[in-house]
Amino acid sequence: MVRPMVAVVLLLAIVFLLALLVWVRAVRRIARSGVPLGRVISQDTDRRRALHRPLVSLHHGLAGKPDYLVETNEGLVPVELKSRDSPRSGPYASDTTQLTAYCVLVEAATGVTPPYGIIQYANRSWRTEYGPHAREQVLLIIEEIRGARDLQSVHRNHSCPARCRPCGFRETCEERIG
Repeated sequence: MVRPMVAVVLLLAIVFLLALLVWVRAVRRIARSGVPLGRVISQDTDRRRALHRPLVSLHHGLAGKPDYLVETNEGLVPVELKSRDSPRSGPYASDTTQLTAYCVLVEAATGVTPPYGIIQYANRSWRTEYGPHAREQVLLIIEEIRGARDLQSVHRNHSCPARCRPCGFRETCEERIG
């Protein structure tokens, strides 16, 4: 009667150790992903699942969905994933602007100001602080975009052929490069 009890205890110990190993690997994988520890409120990365509604600010005329929205001890944190490598000098300005716009949306939708957002590139992540100055900068950019809608023509603002190649207006653009 003692031997079956030992076998059961040994089996339970093995199951416990396997569960612990799976948990440790999952925590390490999350840490490498750039997603902060916390409860994932929403995610927009798995196209097989039903997607949550976008965050909307009628006041700012803005809508969007960060790849992840994580509830941390510091507050709600939007996380944006990028498949390309990060520049050595820091995140691209366009990516920072996109992330800041998500912070504006989180603030408008919840009434709570996110402390920061995270841009996760293929090779590293960048934490971007959010506050009144960042909010004002992105709202100015939004107004510039709205103002450009009324222009007869909008000129290319770069000299990079790699940015022209995937552009949706490439075929009709008179200023395309390459």
